[in-house]
Amino acid sequence: MKSIILLLVLFIISCVDLFPQKVGDAYALDINNIYLPLNRKGVLADANVPPNGSGGQFGSGTFLFSGGFFLSGYSNGQLWANAVASATLVEDYLQGTSPNGQHDPAAQLYKIRYDDQPFGQSWQEWTDAVDLGADFYDGNGDHIYTPIDLNGNSQWDPNEDCPDILGDEMLWCVFYDGVPSSQRRWNTVEPQGIEIRQTVFAYSTVSELQNIIFIRYRIKNTGLVANEMTDVYFGVWDDPDLGDSQDDLIGCDTLLKGGFTYNDGPDALYGNNPPSFFASTLVGPVTYIPGVTFIDNNSNGTYEEGVDTPLDTAYVHRGEVLGIKEYPGAKNQNISSMVHYLNGDPNIGDPSSKEEARNYMLGLNRTGYLLDPCTWYKGQVRGGVDCSLVNPLFWYSGDPVTNYGWINIEPRDQRQMQNIGPFTLVAGEEYEIFVAYSVGQGTDALSSSTEVKDISMIAGVLYSSNFDTSTIVSVDETSSGNIPDKYFLSQNYPNPFNPSTMIKFTIADFGFVNLKIYDVLGNEVATLADEYKSPGSYEVEFDASCLPSGIYFYQLKTEGFVETKKMILVK
Repeated sequence: MKSIILLLVLFIISCVDLFPQKVGDAYALDINNIYLPLNRKGVLADANVPPNGSGGQFGSGTFLFSGGFFLSGYSNGQLWANAVASATLVEDYLQGTSPNGQHDPAAQLYKIRYDDQPFGQSWQEWTDAVDLGADFYDGNGDHIYTPIDLNGNSQWDPNEDCPDILGDEMLWCVFYDGVPSSQRRWNTVEPQGIEIRQTVFAYSTVSELQNIIFIRYRIKNTGLVANEMTDVYFGVWDDPDLGDSQDDLIGCDTLLKGGFTYNDGPDALYGNNPPSFFASTLVGPVTYIPGVTFIDNNSNGTYEEGVDTPLDTAYVHRGEVLGIKEYPGAKNQNISSMVHYLNGDPNIGDPSSKEEARNYMLGLNRTGYLLDPCTWYKGQVRGGVDCSLVNPLFWYSGDPVTNYGWINIEPRDQRQMQNIGPFTLVAGEEYEIFVAYSVGQGTDALSSSTEVKDISMIAGVLYSSNFDTSTIVSVDETSSGNIPDKYFLSQNYPNPFNPSTMIKFTIADFGFVNLKIYDVLGNEVATLADEYKSPGSYEVEFDASCLPSGIYFYQLKTEGFVETKKMILVK
């Protein structure tokens, strides 16, 4: 009998180990067309997870050698830079939090699936993640994560706590810049007390999302070195390898807010149709700018609700569980530059110091110079475009399919980085950045770059809908009978109004939508939409509580369509 009991216990333990929720140092998302291993220190792709090993994989080969980020700013007037960029031999972060250190046994990767048993193992072990700074839905309103089935029905109810669940499968971890300066490549930089909470997730149940991995970075200044870190930039860094790494080209798409890598033709590994990789910034960190995002009525340089006048509003989309958080008087910072660099190149080689890293984050070359699109030998400005009018901060912003604009002409083993900033890290606050990795494969190298842009647009639509997958419409489906066939901007209602009014509009094509409010002098006073949207009809509310009476204009702008209407605020 004792042997039978022992076997039963061992069987139960082995079954639990088959489906662990704390998955240790490294794990791989492998639930759709993309295989992406990662570790608990922020390294994406360059992590060995048996049996497939390391590298982001798609189809028959590898598309990404390594992914991560650069981060740079000033603490007490002193420049610093750190990164997770394994191909550049820069790994400045350790698992865990700044107070508890890397040896905290709870500092692991946490895995959550949408179909996990409510109140089961993954929900219970999320308690340790919450202690490390993870989010949760506070159903009972006591501000304490308590995953208990209050009514005993074995189902989750809105008055009960649950983890912050994004996607069909997600991995969460926290890491901090704890590597001593003597062990860093940029060895003049001390730890700054920065913590990053990272969520990586993907979907398998929605076919249009199966070529996308989402990454959410939440950056926190713990106040160890400075109460405010100023002039901060974040770089979404990647080392793509599309099969044979030596035949890759780089491009930038400013409308999609990201950079992409594509082949110069057939690839030794993938053949005639190598895939293309796109890293897009879905949202940047919240930032307050006096005179731009708010009127600083008391001239103290800080937005104070009820004192200052908001001119803009930032939004943080936290998913259907946690909802959308608004930040009146702020905006979400956009990408500020896009660069690439090559191992061993004298002008754009790997950064060997904090100053060189900072240069790249400002859109400059390694030694601090702005590229000239007219003379830069690794690119050409084509299609009759005046090269002097090309923005030098966004490298290779042309379209390789139409051969128009600034085009990268030298296939190499490339590293790409899109930068976001500047913003300020205030001690104790979290600043969120959302990124999407997309992979597209067409019939040849150039059609793959078109395909991956279409997929990246879908990622933007999903974020804009706060991850409501029912909003996703594939690019091919936009010609169906349920899609509007024209653009339309309705007159606001009511009009005149006090203090709020509704604005309706219709979008005919999948694309970027901008809806803004202006005063009679043409000054922008609010942004109601600034995102990619699927075709359909929409309605938004404009609250003018903080504005004086008068005439205002609202303008809807999309690619190929602009319309402006007048409205009257009467108080």
